[in-house]
Amino acid sequence: MSEQSAKAARKSAYLLILGQVVIASIIALVFFLASDAFTAKSAFKGGLVAVIPNLVFAFFAFRFSAAENPNLVVMAFMRGQSLKLILSAVLLALVFSQQELVYGAFLTGFMLTLIAQWTAPVFFKH
Repeated sequence: MSEQSAKAARKSAYLLILGQVVIASIIALVFFLASDAFTAKSAFKGGLVAVIPNLVFAFFAFRFSAAENPNLVVMAFMRGQSLKLILSAVLLALVFSQQELVYGAFLTGFMLTLIAQWTAPVFFKH
């Protein structure tokens, strides 16, 4: 992978994360308009629990170019994926430990934001 294609991949990853934040915000807005601020806050928390680990993964995974050192890239991807899984578990546990949470709204925000990630190959073609 050349330096230019690495920059394009990095840019696509951060655009995807920005898109996820926008989707989480739209979901929260819909819940706000349909219900109340408390429910919207729960939905936005769900979106953030999906977005924050992806941001950490993108930061680690796209730090290096394969042209420089392929082994460094593989290690960075593994480190990023490990941190993403650990951070996801910690954030889920932290949010579920809160008394004031609308579980349906939270899970809706979380799942729809994850679906945005899964459908990314349709929108980001290299």
